[in-house]
Amino acid sequence: MVKPVVLTVCFLVSVASPESWPSTRQTQGDRRLLPDGVPQDPSAVGYLNLHKRHPDAAEGAEEFNNGYSSDVALQRLAQVQAFLASFRRLTGRVRRTLPATELTAIGNTSAEMQTIGFHNIPLTVEGTILKQEYQLRQVQYELAQLKRGRGDISPQALEQARSAYERATKRFQVFWETKRPTD
Repeated sequence: MVKPVVLTVCFLVSVASPESWPSTRQTQGDRRLLPDGVPQDPSAVGYLNLHKRHPDAAEGAEEFNNGYSSDVALQRLAQVQAFLASFRRLTGRVRRTLPATELTAIGNTSAEMQTIGFHNIPLTVEGTILKQEYQLRQVQYELAQLKRGRGDISPQALEQARSAYERATKRFQVFWETKRPTD
């Protein structure tokens, strides 16, 4: 029974990179902070209605800019891994007192799931986040090179894009070299 774990992990870490929205801007007609690159015309492709989603939450654009990043996702993933470790410990304690049929009915209590699955599933999520961050930075750097060639951005902006791409490359490479799946 992988589904409950996969759904929980995916829900908790479905995010985009904060750096993918490199800055915010204000329009003259709208004093809200707006993410760069998000069309403000509701009829435009890519338009997002970033309204406030909860009374206690940040304004929509602020949540969009700051709440969904690869760093936040990786922090949440670490929490999910801690939840799984707690569940593994709890399962170990009740394994002696509950019949196997009850443990099976609860789901995700097999030794295989709690060792291999609880290790590999979050690893796949982490790798996906870091891969998407790498690909995003790659495309942003290529775009910055084109814009610099046209004279649309400064050499500093091109360097920022290159540095972000370099950091994402190193981060994914460290993951690739050190976070191995188990069987």
